[in-house]
Amino acid sequence: MTSRPVTPALLAALLLSALGFGPPGSATAQEVDWKSNLRNPSRAVLNFHYNRDFSSLITASVYCLADKGDICFGGDYEDRDCVRAVPCRAPAQMYQFMDELERGARRRPADPHMVAQAVYGLARLGDPDRALEVAQVCDGVRWWCDLVLGMAHHRAENPLDAEGHYQIGLLGADPELACRLTDISHLLDGRDEETYGQLACPGPERTEFEERFWWLSDPLLTAPGNDRRSAHLTRRFELLLHERLREAVDRDFLLGPGAIDSLLLYIDEVTRRGHPDSFDHTGRWRSEKEARYRFTPASLIGDGLQALRYELEATRWDEGYSPADYSPFFAVPGQVARFMDGDSLVLAVSADLRTARVNPLQIRFVASGGPVGSFVGQGRPGGDLTPSFMTRVEALPTVVAIEAFDGYDGVSRLREGVLPLEAGPLVLSDPLMVDPRLPDLPATRREAVDAMLPQASIGSANDAVAYWEVYGLEDGQPMRVSVAMAREGAGVVTRVLRSLTGRSDAPAPVVTWTEEAAGPTHPMSLALDLEAVEEGSYELTIEVAGPDGAVATAIRRFRVGER
Repeated sequence: MTSRPVTPALLAALLLSALGFGPPGSATAQEVDWKSNLRNPSRAVLNFHYNRDFSSLITASVYCLADKGDICFGGDYEDRDCVRAVPCRAPAQMYQFMDELERGARRRPADPHMVAQAVYGLARLGDPDRALEVAQVCDGVRWWCDLVLGMAHHRAENPLDAEGHYQIGLLGADPELACRLTDISHLLDGRDEETYGQLACPGPERTEFEERFWWLSDPLLTAPGNDRRSAHLTRRFELLLHERLREAVDRDFLLGPGAIDSLLLYIDEVTRRGHPDSFDHTGRWRSEKEARYRFTPASLIGDGLQALRYELEATRWDEGYSPADYSPFFAVPGQVARFMDGDSLVLAVSADLRTARVNPLQIRFVASGGPVGSFVGQGRPGGDLTPSFMTRVEALPTVVAIEAFDGYDGVSRLREGVLPLEAGPLVLSDPLMVDPRLPDLPATRREAVDAMLPQASIGSANDAVAYWEVYGLEDGQPMRVSVAMAREGAGVVTRVLRSLTGRSDAPAPVVTWTEEAAGPTHPMSLALDLEAVEEGSYELTIEVAGPDGAVATAIRRFRVGER
């Protein structure tokens, strides 16, 4: 995959936002009566295709049943209504319907409903290029035309153009409509959903919540734009158009007992996973092909970056989305360590690309401080399956990521949330797991980072090497150091330390010694004896006490044995 250029539409949207045109829905503009029912000609075109009884032209033997795999109306998701016996629409009838949609839009380019329904119909029937051509004739209320163009561009797999048009459209849209399109409540759980539900729209707090959510849900932080957000806006806009379509053709689920529950379930499923694309064995309509990956965090937004966690493979109950131009998608393990450099935070980040079926041609690293915060990016040619990066950032909560791309558009991704080191008179860096095959223990940060393991996992080697730094002491001040290794859930390990900066010591469950600090930054390294250690997950705990009684602790969790 190559980096996508920023489009003029997206640049225009960002410029308008920078000039203070406000959050979605803040501007007032000529209105579109988007809540009203459809009138002719769009109503007539839809009715003719979906409600005309063609039984006089065919025999009952060609009636359609969707749970048997039949295609009723040409292949769009209205085919789910084929659970009742309806005549199949012949290909010629489908093409006639598409021609009538386009003809109606070209004849009435200022009619917002006619143009939108034409674009929506052509896209869902599998002709996104034609839908985009029709969207470009829109000549009515400008912000509405931009929303239609956003939908058309996303369907045509032009996510940057889609994002630019959505940004511009939302800036001028009716505030109520903008709030409806940007609503993310269906993608939230637990306390996040409760918190979001209490935020007024339009309002700065809701906008801030949404911006943070989409920052963390962006599939690729190193690529321009956020096509997952464009997909969300497309789904929400199409749901609005779908309501008008269903009313026009008098579908049963909007009427009668259980109508509201069915409608809410449909809205929830489409918002989370997109429009349905197949039936399961029970005849239930579902969406799978376009909803393979979950990009929203599995952790709660309200729990902070320290809890940031992803589960990329989506189940049918999760939010789901499949990028159009970069799949398959793999999560890879890695290692992140924090060091201090004055008031700044130095991050060492590595990833183990060997765990994914991607041969990287391009590797990118990013440290992002928020949707509008600081941004540090680095890149290099691919080929390295165990890349590592080191960078200096502000001592603020940060998301770090390594993203690797192959020539077949496959993507490997490491992403973690990082907090600053805890403040205090005595501070420890994170212990960094280093290649044990080094001829000598690392004496400096640069040496340690150059040899850092791609993930905190030790294979069949008998030794593990850790490097860390102590901050806050003066040259010559004494400190007491304690090191312990414990298996998760099983207590301390009886054999821990083999050597410390070249010295040999007898193995013990907890090793304590005293030494003098070499200055405000004191580097340390040691080797762990793993010869008799069973496979499993472990914690290395390092505690340092200063002469004034101040104590600092650092923990590195790692695994022994192959995964």
